[in-house]
Amino acid sequence: MTGIECLILIPFTLSSRLLNKAERWAYYYLISSVFFAVGSAIIARLLNNNLWFTSIMNLVQFIVLSVYYACLIKNTFTQKIIKILLLPAIVIFFLDFLKLEGIFSFNSIFMTIRTFLLLCYGVIFFIQLLFDEELIRESIFINTLPNFWFNSGLFIYLCSSFFHALTYNFFLRHSVGNTNLIIPSLVFISGIIEAILFYIGLMKVKQQRG
Repeated sequence: MTGIECLILIPFTLSSRLLNKAERWAYYYLISSVFFAVGSAIIARLLNNNLWFTSIMNLVQFIVLSVYYACLIKNTFTQKIIKILLLPAIVIFFLDFLKLEGIFSFNSIFMTIRTFLLLCYGVIFFIQLLFDEELIRESIFINTLPNFWFNSGLFIYLCSSFFHALTYNFFLRHSVGNTNLIIPSLVFISGIIEAILFYIGLMKVKQQRG
């Protein structure tokens, strides 16, 4: 995935001046994904265990994406809820990271909660698009909106990540044949789809403001 993420990051960087506030946070998420992938690969080679780094990066990406959705969602009450939920989520992260599952384990408790919250935010944004009176009044199709594509890519990837978070430790502890390779493979494929949809979203940005 590192190669694909780097390739997508290049046109995003070249077009960063065209991005609005919310789209910039999608761009920051992409930067963190590249850093995540490269850092994980290096640390795995050097230390043979990169799970602590994975946990920290998942927290960072959760914060970035929470801000992204807070910018996207128009309802002020929902915006406040997203910001408020950051605090208990961070508390759960440190409990899971330092006590419950440990630094050198996959923090599935935090990952499951984190991914579930982000999926909820994605659904709320989709619903907002369907009932947005301004879009209806101006006859704007949602597939012309860059953030529709960004959110679609995130949603597909997060769906796969949710099942990965739920099952990772179970498969790791029980070594269930090759079954434990199926969901990570789906996560990898969904990551490729996410990158493609992000690129389509960037093309929409260029069409509108380039």
